[in-house]
Amino acid sequence: MRFNELRRRIEGLSQKMLSQTLKSLERDGLVSRKAFATVPVTVEYSITPLGHTLTSTVDTLRIWVETHIGEVVDAQKRYDAAA
Repeated sequence: MRFNELRRRIEGLSQKMLSQTLKSLERDGLVSRKAFATVPVTVEYSITPLGHTLTSTVDTLRIWVETHIGEVVDAQKRYDAAA
């Protein structure tokens, strides 16, 4: 997936934070980066075999978040109101 496509798909994520995160994931061996000699340079990212080993773990977390996001938002509102 190209950098800008990732940035568009992940709401609220700054370009700087995405860049730092991708570099970290690449360093950890979870994502690979491939640059193409175009003008401007085209860069694509893909998940590595090691990254694929996290798929079920991350999916379990995604399901938990989708199930409980309302409770999390309510807790944040209560906390912010008390502060």
